[in-house]
Amino acid sequence: MPTPIEKYRRRARRTLRITIVWVAAGLVAAVLENNVLTANGLHLPLEDEVNAYFWRGLFGGLFGGGIYIFLLRDRLRVLPFLQAFAIMAGLVLPVVVFTHAVLPALSVGGDVAQGIAQRAFSLTQLGQFLYYTLMMGGTMLMVRLNDQYGSGGVGFLLGRYYKPRQELRIFMFLDMRSSTTIAERIGHVRYFELLNDVVSDITDPVVYSEGEVYQYVGDEVSVSWPLHKGIRQQRCIRCFFDIRRKLGQRAAYYQERYGLVPQFKAGFHYGEVTTGEVGLVKKETIFSGDVVNTAARIQNSCNDHGVDNLVSKDLLDLLRLPEHLYTTRHIGEIPLKGKRNEVSLWTIGLKGEDRAAQNS
Repeated sequence: MPTPIEKYRRRARRTLRITIVWVAAGLVAAVLENNVLTANGLHLPLEDEVNAYFWRGLFGGLFGGGIYIFLLRDRLRVLPFLQAFAIMAGLVLPVVVFTHAVLPALSVGGDVAQGIAQRAFSLTQLGQFLYYTLMMGGTMLMVRLNDQYGSGGVGFLLGRYYKPRQELRIFMFLDMRSSTTIAERIGHVRYFELLNDVVSDITDPVVYSEGEVYQYVGDEVSVSWPLHKGIRQQRCIRCFFDIRRKLGQRAAYYQERYGLVPQFKAGFHYGEVTTGEVGLVKKETIFSGDVVNTAARIQNSCNDHGVDNLVSKDLLDLLRLPEHLYTTRHIGEIPLKGKRNEVSLWTIGLKGEDRAAQNS
């Protein structure tokens, strides 16, 4: 699993991006507000407006965005957007009242209570509340869209794959073991709840490995990495073991709720694919190429060889696994359905697990 420092850095980078957006939006708002005031005969220096909105955007992005990303996002992302937005609006209100009504009234002196009441129920106060609430709502929406489309969402918004591109990519096909038997035993409604819990638990390992969820097909999850990202620090393999570790840590929860602990098998392969967008109403980015089918067939071979992961030799050679962390075992040259040539398959283990197995 990613270390606390890695998690902190990732969240800090996201907070910084939010702050940049808030500052940029504030500068635009300053220019628009100044133009409106000028059109109505009020000539205020543009520099003052820009300066005010700059600091609002800076502190709003750092503190508001930081509190959301570090403290609230994990709790609110399981809720429907409108419900989460209402909660955030309720949190924004007292902050805006304090900073734009209470503090100014205290600094002016006199009848503090009357000063707070005048400011708190003014149109200026309403405008500030709407501004910060909409900014926070936009921030939440963008974060959720990023969750929806994965780390490939930026490419989607920029039209990177509007025209098909050739890429080298790694694919990991994950599949739950004994899924049909489990569905028959616990029923389809409970099985859906199980899948939802599992997908929620594997999300962070995928995100922290910078993987992109390609698709969900029943109990199968397909994850993809651009080649340079997937082999860096063996992220694609680390992702699988982080998922396995996360589900192991949650074993008591799954045992109590469903009477079982979900286990997955995975197949890995890499190669050239054609990446492009398809569809008009429900636009998706898809990958076309032999590597996709091969990765799926490799995963299907896990049961035949009694292992929970299989990796093609082509990918294994690129990963350069540290010998003090991982073990590898050659499974053999395996004929795969639909493939003319046999594929050399290997399975990967963790060094500590092998030592534990020898001592048990």
